[in-house]
Amino acid sequence: MKYPYTGLYTFCKELGLALTRNNSTNTNLVLYIPAKELSTFGSNANILKQSTAHKLFKSALSNCEVWHTTHQASAYLPGKQKVKIVATIHDLNFLHGDKNVLKIKKYLGRLQRLIDRADHIVAISNFVKEEIISNMNTHGKLIDVVYNGRNTIPPVFTKPGDIDDTPFFFAVGTIARKKNFHVLPAMLCNNDLNLVIAGITQDENYKQKIFNEAKILGVENRVKLIGTVTEEEKYWLLKNCRAFAFPSIAEGFGLPVIEAMQLGTPVLLSKATSLPEIGGPHALYFDDLSTESVKASTAKLLRTNFSLKDRENIIAWTEKFSWDHAAKSYLEIYNSFS
Repeated sequence: MKYPYTGLYTFCKELGLALTRNNSTNTNLVLYIPAKELSTFGSNANILKQSTAHKLFKSALSNCEVWHTTHQASAYLPGKQKVKIVATIHDLNFLHGDKNVLKIKKYLGRLQRLIDRADHIVAISNFVKEEIISNMNTHGKLIDVVYNGRNTIPPVFTKPGDIDDTPFFFAVGTIARKKNFHVLPAMLCNNDLNLVIAGITQDENYKQKIFNEAKILGVENRVKLIGTVTEEEKYWLLKNCRAFAFPSIAEGFGLPVIEAMQLGTPVLLSKATSLPEIGGPHALYFDDLSTESVKASTAKLLRTNFSLKDRENIIAWTEKFSWDHAAKSYLEIYNSFS
């Protein structure tokens, strides 16, 4: 939970809250979290404060029967082999977004070591499960699929101060190459809408690439990168945009897709990795991500009249994604070792 406003932060927060709500079996549940998040889970939660020293001195993490590592890159693992390990694997995005053979080999080796140590593996989508089976040696270990859930919608939405009244498309995510945001300025051709992109910048060069593509198309004045936003601001943008666009080429799940759809907002997605599984039949998809295809897909979107029934169907699709259901599935896995 080091970086707020990211998918992993949301996963840990929402799952942690749901686990505490659904622990009806009285499992002795302890949340391992940074000190700054102590208030997030309430005074009744059992807490072990995270410390970077635990990366080296692992004995402090070994006083448990089951340890759930919530991300495959985590350096926090118990030292004692008797502790059962549940490992959630979110993606193998490095296979899709990085062409550096040495880096790919390094990431595969790190993931394989976790799989070797794990007693139970969880994938967050069927796509990720198939990626694990195809690329890793699972030693025949059980792999469950537990979907992420719909996030808690804040009671009040807040319009960001730097947004005017021009209709807009919206995208959110880390400003990084795998998100593929540089194809989105083409959505602004042949219409008067703006494009608003929110998210922390991981790659300044890639951020400039987005503006460069917009300039080539003559729409640079209508592309707004507004940085990180609060949950209240994000949901205002998701609710009030003409459509949510997500052209990512490397996703294990795609939480922002569900965040948009649970409000009845139309979504326009790439067909890459997990997105067709998560967006399902009520999402629209780019045929491909060439400039002309993005223009054509956008024109089709703008011609589509989304009725109240259409929007109700979009919302209904997201009901299958529940943090309470996810928590119950994880609790069953934890208790399977007792």
